[in-house]
Amino acid sequence: MKTLPALVFVFLGLAASLSAKPPADAQARLDGFIKGKPGGISVVWVDADGAAFLSAGKYSATDERAITPDTQFEIGSITKVFTALLLAESERAGKVSRNDPAAKYLLPPDDPAQGSLAPITLLALSTHRAGLGTWPIGFQIPTQPNPFADITTADLVAALRHDGPKATVGRSYSYSNFGVALLGQALAAAWGQPYPDVLRARVLTPLGLDHTLVAVPGTKPPPELAPGHASGQPAANWDLDGYAPAGAIRSSARDFAKFLQAALGDDRAPLAAAFRETIKPLATTDFAGCRIGLNWLLLDDPSRPVAWHNGGTGGYRSMVGFSRAAGIGVAVFFNGSASPDGLGFSLLGVKPPALAPVKVDNAADYSGRYPLTPAFAITITARDGALFAQATGQPEFALRPVESDRFTVMGVPAEISFERDAEKKVIALVLHQNGAEKRGPRGELLPPPKEVALPAETLREYVGSFPLAPTFVLSITEDNGALFAQATGQPKLPVFAKAKDEFFYKVVDARLSFERDADGKVTGVVLHQGGRDLPAKKAN
Repeated sequence: MKTLPALVFVFLGLAASLSAKPPADAQARLDGFIKGKPGGISVVWVDADGAAFLSAGKYSATDERAITPDTQFEIGSITKVFTALLLAESERAGKVSRNDPAAKYLLPPDDPAQGSLAPITLLALSTHRAGLGTWPIGFQIPTQPNPFADITTADLVAALRHDGPKATVGRSYSYSNFGVALLGQALAAAWGQPYPDVLRARVLTPLGLDHTLVAVPGTKPPPELAPGHASGQPAANWDLDGYAPAGAIRSSARDFAKFLQAALGDDRAPLAAAFRETIKPLATTDFAGCRIGLNWLLLDDPSRPVAWHNGGTGGYRSMVGFSRAAGIGVAVFFNGSASPDGLGFSLLGVKPPALAPVKVDNAADYSGRYPLTPAFAITITARDGALFAQATGQPEFALRPVESDRFTVMGVPAEISFERDAEKKVIALVLHQNGAEKRGPRGELLPPPKEVALPAETLREYVGSFPLAPTFVLSITEDNGALFAQATGQPKLPVFAKAKDEFFYKVVDARLSFERDADGKVTGVVLHQGGRDLPAKKAN
């Protein structure tokens, strides 16, 4: 996802839609978002008076075409709300019940695994409470540019057999691409058709989305598809097979105008009953003031409740949201790696939801480093009364208490419990994951490095993008004499110098070592985290 030169800013609208009233500064917000970034952005605003289209930028550095309402983008996980509509329509047609096990449709009726997989229902999958990870256990996490193309439905069913019996269904919210992929393939099996065909017949065609498609392997990119960007460079398009229900749709602002008008419409609108079902609150999430319906995230803003979802692939980011109470909706598409969520929420007039760590009594009791093996440890830290866990080589996650001395790992289908001695002092941690338990004795946290001050001109030498993998980039910025690091899909965090070219984080157990060439120019960085050293060359 990426960076560019001269940008072309364009306002586009339909003659029949010019009465729609987006915020007066909407175009300025788009211009501000796209400045210094590659590619372009396309937005549709829908209200009671119609639809308005706004665009900024162009296809790419080598393709001078301006972004229009018909420009196509990969929308990634927004595909999930289409799969939710298919669930609601399938239930209305009597093909499924949301309380049916997914295995009912994915395995033979007499399969011995039906019993152990029965708790994993279509409802559990669509509310991310099936206890499944976003990536199946034992699957090698891919690093190739088109990572999901070779994963079939048969692969997912095999993974369900392996992971399902150990899943802690209903225990906590755990966002899972794997789960929604299973949901969509189960619905397709119930109809006896491939997922793209049944989605076209039951959702896309009724909504009039003639230029929205499911990009499965072999799908030819249309000429209107804007090229994706990652780290300032062209990114490969994604096509998905078994994972298609979780992220394979490509669409445009013009088609999403129809989608949002249906979402905001009355009982005469296409799929009106299905939209109503998908946005009924059904479960909690890890976001403050945000629940979940059938795949839609539901922001409980008192004056303007919003149903929303975002999406991303290797070279694209997107966001869609609407408020029936306010009668407005917006969809934002960008062929780059920067998240447009903030822009989308600001156009809707609400604040983006934030993860909500839960305050824990005596949080400091648990702080420490717990080695589970010589090469794998979990570090527990307390900040502002909340607890956080970071395992070797992994990002940090907040903990949510479920009972005395036992916590769920927010965003991960795992739990952590603590053991105490006779004097009630915490002496060990137990990781409960995938049906297994691993124990680690408590050790002390290492003291943080001593911070030193570096001149602002030295800090600016580190600024740039450092691709650690094709779709995972560390972006370094300087602001008012402070240095910040932001990894793809993660928040921007301050880093602190302990010496020239050597920096450390205070909120995660990680360090950065910058490399220079013979002329003293910064050429790369090494991320030290979880016992691993991850090098990256500077891209710009």
